[in-house]
Amino acid sequence: MLLDARLRPLVSLRHFRQFRSDRVGPEGIHEYQVARRDLASEEVRVRVAAVGLNYRDRALQDGSYLPQMPRPFVPLSEGSGVVLETGRDVVDLEVGQPVLGHYTIDWISGAFKESYHASKLGGPGDGWLSEEVIVPRRALVAVPSGWRLEEAAALAISGVTAWKSLGDLDELQGRYLLLAGTGNVSLQALQMAAAAGARPIVVTSRPALAARLRDLGAVAVIGREGGAADVVSQVMAITESVGVGRAIDVVGGQFLVDAILPSMATNGHIALVGFLESGRVEGDLVGPAIRKLLHLEGISVGSRGDLEAMLGYMDRHGLRPAIGRRLRADDLPEWLANGAVGSGLRSGTIADRHPSVGLPATDSQDNDLELGKTVVIMDQRLAESIAE
Repeated sequence: MLLDARLRPLVSLRHFRQFRSDRVGPEGIHEYQVARRDLASEEVRVRVAAVGLNYRDRALQDGSYLPQMPRPFVPLSEGSGVVLETGRDVVDLEVGQPVLGHYTIDWISGAFKESYHASKLGGPGDGWLSEEVIVPRRALVAVPSGWRLEEAAALAISGVTAWKSLGDLDELQGRYLLLAGTGNVSLQALQMAAAAGARPIVVTSRPALAARLRDLGAVAVIGREGGAADVVSQVMAITESVGVGRAIDVVGGQFLVDAILPSMATNGHIALVGFLESGRVEGDLVGPAIRKLLHLEGISVGSRGDLEAMLGYMDRHGLRPAIGRRLRADDLPEWLANGAVGSGLRSGTIADRHPSVGLPATDSQDNDLELGKTVVIMDQRLAESIAE
């Protein structure tokens, strides 16, 4: 357990730092000193080590997603830390135990229900951008032994979304999988699919990453610079005109209609995860879906059971999420204004001023070579700690 002599004084603190989203916009997050309160019987107090950043966090803060979300709330939906205190009815967690948070607290297993939306952390419920959080016991999962806590903070949304998007991993062995982009969902899906024996094809606008993507398990990397028709042509050449059996679309917009649909094999499955480019399409969506008997499924993260299953799979296969950039909580407004999820910050921003926190940002080529999750470090020593 990690509650050593350096952490014990934290147990008696009366106040801690917390950040709240008071209004829309990158400057709408402010710091507060918050008084501790007593725990309810099923609650757990956690000292936060690290917090993961996702596209959802930026979209909530800039108002492009759910602008009507009631405020204030504590932002950021993924986090990890160690248990400082437990309520009287919590009998299966120990003080000092490393834990990570489950995103949709009430979604324990089975199919999603509309009522679960209200239990999401990082909006509408309070998230992890705080030195301490209090959450119900059911919102926490043990960190696997041997993992750094910053790694554990990178999975509750992007990792579980990738896991759900892949479907039955046993069915992926030897089959082609099309991944759009090199964001966190695509990157984590690539690692898990390659471990399952799949044959991933990655489409990216960052061709400089090709060698690293192949090292992670991609059998082919296709650049987007040639347009959708070129992507389809290359996919068909790679698959000997059969097409891919599964695709994960995080891009949306015309890329779905113009590139992914024509690249699918008969009876293929498309996981619709996001719409980084657009949520609207023009063209024939229904025709190709019917002709090829395609299955289109919307994916919105997963249950606590999915999180536990994913952690078990990654642990068995020795997989860890890549950490691309480390920031401080004070730097979050500038990341919201200038940063890019999983791909670094533009030169001249906080990474240059705080090289010990963010990896040095020197030019666009360096940023093009960066892969992995952007995380906010709330406690440097804890974030680097290894779960026992």
